[in-house]
Amino acid sequence: MAGIVAIGHVGVRTSDLAKLTAFYRDVVGLRLTVAYAGVVSIFEVGDVDLFLEPGRRGELAFDLAADDVDAYRGRLVDAGVECGSPKSSRTTGHRSFTFADPDGNVVTVTNAHPRMQAGPSRGRSRSRRPGAR
Repeated sequence: MAGIVAIGHVGVRTSDLAKLTAFYRDVVGLRLTVAYAGVVSIFEVGDVDLFLEPGRRGELAFDLAADDVDAYRGRLVDAGVECGSPKSSRTTGHRSFTFADPDGNVVTVTNAHPRMQAGPSRGRSRSRRPGAR
């Protein structure tokens, strides 16, 4: 049965991506792993990625990583959940869809990275000292 294997990422929207990226990198001490100027900054935080993206301040988002996106979407549809159409990104290679929970929170389901499918803490080392970049 298709299922969720991890929280894929946590997203924070910001009105100033460069400023918030510098804060999380230089002050908080997170390791910046991907940066596309004006588009997204991605930090590695244990087994979860923190995404900083332009948008309305105060908005948070997260995604769930599924072992089989299409099968999991089918499972939700069978349970009566209205789901968005699946999409594939040429940029990231991700396949994803969205649905709303009973409170109206929009959740994105995306395909799991190999490190997520390996299970918690097996895909990444947690031996980095706090603040290491």
